[in-house]
Amino acid sequence: MIKQHPVGHNNTSPPITTATSSILDDNAVSDQPSETPSTPLAGVAEQFATMLQVDAEQPSTPHVLTARDKKYDRQLRLWAANGQAALEEAHVLLLTASAAGAEILKNLVLPGTGAFTIADDKLVTEDDIDANFFLNDSSLGQPRAVKVTEFLQELNTDSMGHSQILNLRELDGVDSSYWESFSLVIAHQIRPSILMNVAKVLWDKKIPLVLSNSIGFYGYLRIVIPEHTVVESHPDSTVDLRLDCPWPELEHFADAINMDALDEIDHAHVPYVVILLKYLKQWKAEHGGSPPSIYAEKNQFKDLIRSGIRSSDPENFDEAIAAVLRATQKTTVPITSVLNDPRAQNLHENSTKFWILARAAADFVAKEGNLPLSGTLPDMKADSLRYIALQTVYRNKAVRDRDWVKQRVAELLSALDRPTDAILDDEIETFCKFSRYIVVIDGRSLEEEYNPETAKAKLILSGLREENGLMPIYLGFRAVEIFEERNERFPGSLENTEDDAKNLESIALEIVKSLGGDSLGESASQVLKEFVRAGSGELHNISSLLGGFGAQEVVKLITRQYVPMKNTVVFDGIQSKSEVWEL
Repeated sequence: MIKQHPVGHNNTSPPITTATSSILDDNAVSDQPSETPSTPLAGVAEQFATMLQVDAEQPSTPHVLTARDKKYDRQLRLWAANGQAALEEAHVLLLTASAAGAEILKNLVLPGTGAFTIADDKLVTEDDIDANFFLNDSSLGQPRAVKVTEFLQELNTDSMGHSQILNLRELDGVDSSYWESFSLVIAHQIRPSILMNVAKVLWDKKIPLVLSNSIGFYGYLRIVIPEHTVVESHPDSTVDLRLDCPWPELEHFADAINMDALDEIDHAHVPYVVILLKYLKQWKAEHGGSPPSIYAEKNQFKDLIRSGIRSSDPENFDEAIAAVLRATQKTTVPITSVLNDPRAQNLHENSTKFWILARAAADFVAKEGNLPLSGTLPDMKADSLRYIALQTVYRNKAVRDRDWVKQRVAELLSALDRPTDAILDDEIETFCKFSRYIVVIDGRSLEEEYNPETAKAKLILSGLREENGLMPIYLGFRAVEIFEERNERFPGSLENTEDDAKNLESIALEIVKSLGGDSLGESASQVLKEFVRAGSGELHNISSLLGGFGAQEVVKLITRQYVPMKNTVVFDGIQSKSEVWEL
């Protein structure tokens, strides 16, 4: 039995034991098949015919789309209702009402982000109006945060906009609780001394920080977050047929179909899953129990399947042959590192839902040898009754697996002195369905990136030597930050730009030498001159593109769907090229 441990003492709890024997007893649902039908699929077919008849007699009330459903129809197809709910509950803070920052917020306001706040103390200038689509001539001289907020608010009244007249230098004195009301922070073009302090506070509070910068034809984006977990990573397919290790119910389903006794029509509608199971069984019987493994054997296995074709419509056999490579792959547990992670194995009172679910999945794997079945069945050539019957075999197995995990989750929650329903059934079902594709991202802090002792020096220096590579642009953004901090202005903001170019190049060389390098290279020198030429000016088309990049990553972080980039992207508008690095 699982041991009970008190919580709240010394801020940790002892690790939860791995016992799982209490979950299934003699009365638990078994994988053993029921009595074999007298004819192939007869019992299953009759059962589902009855079900279909009942459904026809009692039609369900059609779902009526609400105005909200129609408004957000396209994005609901991308991240579904739970993703939309997360977005609508989010509150995003933008530090600096720049053109790029406004473009990121635009792409968050339109899909219905619950609230946003813009913090800035600058007044609108002519340069702002030229670069920022969300300012016009009437905005001149007005608080930039207020005017950008007003225009963004017009895009979607479902999103509540707020503005704060705040000098970003005052952020050092802001109480740490200030940040807790925000789901995510976007910071644009903030000097390092301020940025490092903000980044540390947010890192400690595990609040995602997205950095953006846009100067001339160049754009930059960086995600700063200590840990990010993704359950719904949206793989291309969640099909998990388990043909190499079928459970008894699936084996019984396939064995119950006597293909030799079928007429031409029925033979042409046998699901390819059944075809593969039957021929795999035959192959193993003739090869000492081993499935086809090498290329030549797989070709022989395909020929064996072809030998069973006897109709003018062999589509189901063609599907089986096309699926041979997948069918002969061994079912594995691709997330072993996640299941063995100390955060899953050593749960405590502050453990998140994700790690509790991961622990339950680890215990399931320890018992079953595989992850919970997704229950997803692909489209295939088959008649309706057989397809539904096969689909139900997979679905029943998935439900049994999910119920086991659900009970284990309840035990784990109880051991942590949490309500046993603290993790909802829908969350457990989703985790089980996508368990093979869950992702854990352990990020790198800004301090690690900027500190020469922990920086990715080899990656940066090798990138600077690449022909037409974009690492010089990353170096340029770093150098511009330091230049602005030291001189209280951006390079290129005065008429005499030659001195600024030399100064900026000197700063860039300082960074390179701190990483163990000795020179910049011609490419970096040209990029630095372009930074000086641009001054601090933003081009709207570059800012708009950066807004798309940034909003996409923010949505991933807020909804915890799809996999965010790791962790930096730079865009070159001159070459129309981008590169992503983990720095």
